[in-house]
Amino acid sequence: MADFRLFIDAPGQAAPATNQLLQELVRAAKVDARPAPAQAPSGSKSGAGATVAELVLNGALPAAVAAAVASVVTSFVQRGSARKVTIKTGDDEITVEGVDARSQKALLETWLREHESEG
Repeated sequence: MADFRLFIDAPGQAAPATNQLLQELVRAAKVDARPAPAQAPSGSKSGAGATVAELVLNGALPAAVAAAVASVVTSFVQRGSARKVTIKTGDDEITVEGVDARSQKALLETWLREHESEG
């Protein structure tokens, strides 16, 4: 089973944006998601001022769940809740940015399905 990490890039709004995406993923996509342990940037004394926050998705992402996650993340970025969301698993990653929502959703859904089958 693949481990997916979501990095939310929301300058000045990292904490509220991350909390919003977490709620949407749990409610709408029905996934087991949680905040990743906070890590301070290299050389800093705390995580204050960080613009990127992280979530972890636990469990399997069957086709219907992958489609729901793709829809939630794409909509989240399209609404301007974050500049972009990068999803990583192992050494591979995909970034969703505020461009064509339909193409982004289809691409993300395919990527999630492919990586779930690898895990």
